[in-house]
Amino acid sequence: MICPKCGKEAGDGKFCQSCGAPIADAQPVTAEPPVAATPKNMIPCKSCGTPMAKSAKTCPKCGAKNKKPIYKRWWLWALIILVLIIIIAAAGSNDDEKTPTSSEGTTISAQADATKAEKTTKATEAAITYEKYDVTDLFKALDANAINAKNQFENKYVEVTGYISNMDASGDYISIGANPENYDYMFDSIQCYIKSDEQLNKVTELSKGDRITLRGKIISVGEVMGYSLNIDSIL
Repeated sequence: MICPKCGKEAGDGKFCQSCGAPIADAQPVTAEPPVAATPKNMIPCKSCGTPMAKSAKTCPKCGAKNKKPIYKRWWLWALIILVLIIIIAAAGSNDDEKTPTSSEGTTISAQADATKAEKTTKATEAAITYEKYDVTDLFKALDANAINAKNQFENKYVEVTGYISNMDASGDYISIGANPENYDYMFDSIQCYIKSDEQLNKVTELSKGDRITLRGKIISVGEVMGYSLNIDSIL
């Protein structure tokens, strides 16, 4: 027995053996039973603390609902996935809008590159000195001495005027010669290679027999094959 006054062991008598206080009304002290461990498949009720199965929908003692944590609910994850899909789709749409295209289907950046290339070509031509010739001047030099003609004109930049004598169907080159009425050079011609779409577009507007002036570099000279030239521009 425990003395209610001093809190010490009182013994079995009616008075405390330590302080002498009467202990007739004292109650025996009993130890509380140990709390049983909750099994892994059991959880305590959030309302009353009674153990219940994890899968139980309500507490068997107080009837409180056993609600799942919000992060375990399927609709929450479905909503998160839907939001992510919308964000990714919106980001892709913004990337497409950042690359505008013209009505012809050519991107603005491609048009800018083409304009830059055209300006570069014109600047290069301006820096080159083109010596002016009529096709008959070149033919006369070749007839007189092929060796001297080669030394004089090969790798030279020229501005040459003549008449279209042939047009390649694939658009790779045109041939220019003397005036059709000049029978001295009716079989002579300069093969001129087309190097850009701009040049090709100009050639498609012409016909055999048309007079033409162009600038370019003579890349080869031969007594049989004559002259070959890479076109820089058509005037």
